[in-house]
Amino acid sequence: MFFVLLFPGTISGQESVGGVAETLEFAENDIPDGSIVCMTTEGVIRCKNEYDTAMYGVYTKQPAVVLENLDLNQGNPVVTSGKVVVRVSNKNGDIKKGSFVTTSINPGVGQLGNKSGNVLGVALEDLQAVDDSGNGTLLVSVDIRPAIVSKTARGNILETLREGLLAPTLTPLASLRYLLAIIIAILAFILGFVYFGRVAKQGVEALGRNPLAGKAIQITVVLNLVLTVAIMAGGLVLAYIILII
Repeated sequence: MFFVLLFPGTISGQESVGGVAETLEFAENDIPDGSIVCMTTEGVIRCKNEYDTAMYGVYTKQPAVVLENLDLNQGNPVVTSGKVVVRVSNKNGDIKKGSFVTTSINPGVGQLGNKSGNVLGVALEDLQAVDDSGNGTLLVSVDIRPAIVSKTARGNILETLREGLLAPTLTPLASLRYLLAIIIAILAFILGFVYFGRVAKQGVEALGRNPLAGKAIQITVVLNLVLTVAIMAGGLVLAYIILII
């Protein structure tokens, strides 16, 4: 296998393509410029799954640098790192500068990455011009990796924990964080219910033995109910902190 280094592109501005590409043979024909491609058992094809773990790079006709494999009959440049213009859609939400970009069910077309999972990279500009289908092009800094998208404090923490189902597609450390957060949240609810159940049982027994102390016993039960809620809330807060640190 022999490689030759080529410089087919030109750098002429802040938003120029600056990606490093390698040549690959595609398993399908007529792939549009800027398509996100995946390395699969079928060969190199356009990605067609959200947060695709087989994501490999972006096909471009004018990369800045190409490592050309001379053993290939029909090599196509695929950018695996650096800046490149990517075909994207706004159907999953508006893509802003700094947003994660990932794959979609639309073959070769990227979308906003608003959940944890495999991403192509980060948008270097806002997506502004789109066609009637919501498709356009966007300059992206390619860095394919699993990413954790943290929810804001106003977000639904239960929804954040539910994203732990994505753990198999993340790095071992990210998976551990999700699993640890889920375990802590579940334990907080279990401990809260067990604690309150015991206190309530003791309160009923005490009320039966001493009916005259009913008011004091009721106050004690209410205070323990507040403590139970605090235990559950503390578990959720701790789980949330584990996810965002």
